[in-house]
Amino acid sequence: MSRIAWAAALSLLGFLGSACGGGPCGDAEDRLVPLSELPCSRTSAEGVWESHPFPPISDAQCFWLEFRGCSKYQVEHPLGRAPVNVLGYTSFDQDGSFSTPASGNSFVVGEVSDSTVTIRNAQNQLFYLRLTLD
Repeated sequence: MSRIAWAAALSLLGFLGSACGGGPCGDAEDRLVPLSELPCSRTSAEGVWESHPFPPISDAQCFWLEFRGCSKYQVEHPLGRAPVNVLGYTSFDQDGSFSTPASGNSFVVGEVSDSTVTIRNAQNQLFYLRLTLD
């Protein structure tokens, strides 16, 4: 390959790399999510707590939690005990449409206590999250 072709290929790779958001984890955040930020959360009669409803969602305050890439969230819950099961659902849409059970490094469960659950999104991808605990 000629020098000009190599230079063009390297320039293209550099351009494409810079177009992907300015490097890994550009908008990462680590924060506490208090219950006051989850106005549509509820606990069922069976003791299952959910942070947000499933779609359809008509009220914008019930949209799923923004779950930024490379971020860690300590989410408050009202169970008063450490949950046995921590399940997440992720979507690319705020209203939770086309969601899927969260898994792998996009939903890593850290610490679990009687008042909070710490979860992490280890991917460089923005999702919206619905959390269920029982």
